[in-house]
Amino acid sequence: MKGLMKIIGLILGILGLSSKATAKKKAEVKKVDAKKKVVKKQVKKVDKKITEVKKAQKKVTKKKAPKKVTSAKKARTSLKARAKKK
Repeated sequence: MKGLMKIIGLILGILGLSSKATAKKKAEVKKVDAKKKVVKKQVKKVDKKITEVKKAQKKVTKKKAPKKVTSAKKARTSLKARAKKK
């Protein structure tokens, strides 16, 4: 297919019509570039949404081990605090 295009290009070049062929190619390239820009914008939007969702997600907090109690009074207050939490 590529070889055929080269042969056609040579024939058109000899006839002086190669500028028309290159104009067609340039038009196709412009279309592809325009599509590329649109896709890039869409990718940016999706990436932005993904980062927003990741920020919005809550991170799981690890349970902390209770502090060591040294006296009976502190033990009583810590047990009351635990009871209130549940």
